[in-house]
Amino acid sequence: MTKSPLWRSQICEQHLHNNLFDIRVIDELSSTNDYLLDEVKHRRIATPSCIVALNQTNGRGRQGRRWLSDSKNSLTFSVNYLFNRSLTESTSLPLVVALAIYDALNALHIDDIGIKWPNDILRQQKKLAGILVECANRTQHSSELVIGIGLNVGKNDLLQENVDQPLADCTNTEGVSPSREELLAVLLNHLSLYFKVFDEKGFHQFKERWLTHCLHFKQQVALTLPDGSTIEGLHEDILEDGSILVRHDATQSVFHSGEIRLRSIA
Repeated sequence: MTKSPLWRSQICEQHLHNNLFDIRVIDELSSTNDYLLDEVKHRRIATPSCIVALNQTNGRGRQGRRWLSDSKNSLTFSVNYLFNRSLTESTSLPLVVALAIYDALNALHIDDIGIKWPNDILRQQKKLAGILVECANRTQHSSELVIGIGLNVGKNDLLQENVDQPLADCTNTEGVSPSREELLAVLLNHLSLYFKVFDEKGFHQFKERWLTHCLHFKQQVALTLPDGSTIEGLHEDILEDGSILVRHDATQSVFHSGEIRLRSIA
């Protein structure tokens, strides 16, 4: 780990248990996902690893959107894991990652959070965390995936001014947030467990709990499709592959995340 004064390794190590990932903390990176994808593809990393950037200058989110962060109030990291599942059998992993983040935050007593399909973490209806899953290597029966996670840990007014949506953070009513080191450790503990279960049993093991924490399950939603059209209907279910089942116009339709955007209808 780095010896940067911005990172206290001993605090992270104190809270780790059953952790699968070798942790590497780097002062500055353009993108933790890009860095780890390159390391894995060129076989410089062959075991589950976690790359933390204390300052990420060009982070990426879903659908090509930028993920902005800062060097003190954000936690940005990526992990890799080789699943004994084909890429088509791993499409629901982002939902599992979202549930792992939800449970980790809940363990740290961060309240008023929920999941928006497919994998956004909201707090009081504001964006708290984002997830980006990309494939590094694949075979017919396996897929090595890189999972990027970004969280707003502390309050940052300057960051909010540069983002076109309301942001949440991990602070409590007294304005205190957990340290980034403790937060990373708790997240890695949950990801380690959930990846093993997903690899062995799939999304079925997580589905009911995911729906319990979904902010729009059994509610009216609007889906904006890649062509710009919008479909409104009732969110009825989540399928094994992570797609969403919506009832509209007296019929049911299945939508995959891809370039689709979802919003709840009050």
